[in-house]
Amino acid sequence: MDLSSVVSLVGTSFGLLAILIAILKKRGDFFKKTSFLVMLICLTYYCFIVFIIDSGKALQFPHLFRTGSPFFYLLPIAILWVGQAYLFDKKKLKRTDFFLLLIPFIHILENIPFYLQGTAQKISYLESLIVDRDQIIYANEGLLPTSIHFVIQLSFGLIVSAYLIYCTHQEKTKKDSSNAEISWLKALAYVFLAFYIIGISLLIFDSQTLQIHQMASWLFGIMLVVQLFFLFFRPEVLYDIKESEKEKISMTPIISLEENEVNQYRLAIEEYFKINDDFLNTEFRQQHLAEHLNIPKNRLSQIINQVFDKNFNQLINEKRIEVAIERLESKAWRNLTIEGVAQMVGFKSRTTFNKAFQEKTGLTPSQFRKQMAKA
Repeated sequence: MDLSSVVSLVGTSFGLLAILIAILKKRGDFFKKTSFLVMLICLTYYCFIVFIIDSGKALQFPHLFRTGSPFFYLLPIAILWVGQAYLFDKKKLKRTDFFLLLIPFIHILENIPFYLQGTAQKISYLESLIVDRDQIIYANEGLLPTSIHFVIQLSFGLIVSAYLIYCTHQEKTKKDSSNAEISWLKALAYVFLAFYIIGISLLIFDSQTLQIHQMASWLFGIMLVVQLFFLFFRPEVLYDIKESEKEKISMTPIISLEENEVNQYRLAIEEYFKINDDFLNTEFRQQHLAEHLNIPKNRLSQIINQVFDKNFNQLINEKRIEVAIERLESKAWRNLTIEGVAQMVGFKSRTTFNKAFQEKTGLTPSQFRKQMAKA
């Protein structure tokens, strides 16, 4: 095998491992897990098809030829779903999603006459293409030339990647910049954007001396290997382990407080939230509380965990929600939107505010307002 085949084989192996982990270990809601899994399957299967072409094994498995193309159409759709699941907490398919799914389905229907050809016909057809692999791009097994399909697939992927980059930048202004899921999604979108731009460029600036199919295969294999390699270092994404869970695991108390110390720290922290309102600032951090109480930051984490049985983020969110509940009842805040209320009490994201409010009260802020109006 040449180096190109090795890269695509390694990419396929990494993909299969990631799929297995996602099936057996990934948590989270059904849509997030499923869309993530569909994206991995699309990447891995298409990389496998690239491998059998790179290695010359397409003649041994002729019926697999062109089965990767529908997956290449499905890939940007899956990437879009993953982005919507992580950024906007999307839970299910909408009508527009079913229209998008028609694209790979129609492509399958278009290729059915080729899929139904016999083994001998396909081998004869492939022998001429394998000699000059660029002919794979300019072949015509369906109604449209394959080159047109590549242009559509790459353009669609470019649009989706650019859209997700825009959304991740917008979401960064609302969420903590340390959010590992958003950081990973942003990196994913940038890598795919680069891949789709280079792919389109290769098609546009094709020449007699440029082996664009081989270069594109190299590019796809390397892109997949890089993406999956770094994914294994993102348990927040691969296993859907939340930051709060990681913090809780790492915050196993190494101090043991006496009962009087517990009460002392509880009173000091509670008093701070009563007489100060700087924790309603979106930029308020644990370091600020530690400095006010004159306690080292690491020790404060352990104290909060032991005294309140919460981590810092959970405690600060709870205190902010208490303020929101109190002030929602005031006339001054009646005309504020829910997003406005969220910002006033220190939440950068309305989604995070709604979730924290519902955990505290069992109601969304809108439901809480309606209930107050009836009272």
